[in-house]
Amino acid sequence: MPLIRRVATLGAAVAAARQYARQNPDKVNRYADQAASFIDQRTNGRFRKQLDGVLRQVRKETSVPGRSTGPSQAGQYGPQQTRNDPYDSGPRRYPSERTDR
Repeated sequence: MPLIRRVATLGAAVAAARQYARQNPDKVNRYADQAASFIDQRTNGRFRKQLDGVLRQVRKETSVPGRSTGPSQAGQYGPQQTRNDPYDSGPRRYPSERTDR
């Protein structure tokens, strides 16, 4: 029975988090952007696709029906860094998107 109790507690926590997200969408989006920026900085962009997907889902969950949220800003979190590498061939691409092969 302890497993059932834990699952029920987890379900209640998820329901409370969703309710909070719907009541405070601006705060949730701001904190999600901060968390994504922190993770992206610490992992040197290795998980950018996953973070973009998570941010899209957060924006979808916090959107209010009837209110337009504007264009998705996924991938535009955190400070934009420029590199002064003379050997840099342009924007970084994921391995599946590379065209120089």
